[in-house]
Amino acid sequence: MLKLVVLATLFASTAYAFELVTPDEVSQSQDALMLEADLSVPDPLGPLIQLLEPVSLEMPFKNPFKMEVLFKAQNGSSIDFATFKAFYGAFKLDITDRLLKEAVKTSSGLRLANVNIPSGRHKLYISIKDNLGHITAKEIAFKVE
Repeated sequence: MLKLVVLATLFASTAYAFELVTPDEVSQSQDALMLEADLSVPDPLGPLIQLLEPVSLEMPFKNPFKMEVLFKAQNGSSIDFATFKAFYGAFKLDITDRLLKEAVKTSSGLRLANVNIPSGRHKLYISIKDNLGHITAKEIAFKVE
């Protein structure tokens, strides 16, 4: 009986995994030539973006995985969550709506559980502004087995 409960629990945790990007989007992004150059200068007064989970991007992730991002305003400003944007891959496909649909907004960031992305190398670009208009962007590069 215990084995059945454990198997049911394992199945339930993966049954709710959501697909952040599709296999076609991954393929198109990985096949694209990476010719762009980011010429923007980071705003030193912009919010800080910190990846809390996973703790390390060095090791490949296994689906489904969790992701948590912390936003910290500077110099007395406050985070403007309405300005949050998320983009995927070489074409910077806007995935903001699908990410926010699954995310839990915390007092200081966003938390995702049961993220499912096809195997391979991936890049997410996230950005956010504070109430004074200072913007920060961060690239999160990782690999999924």
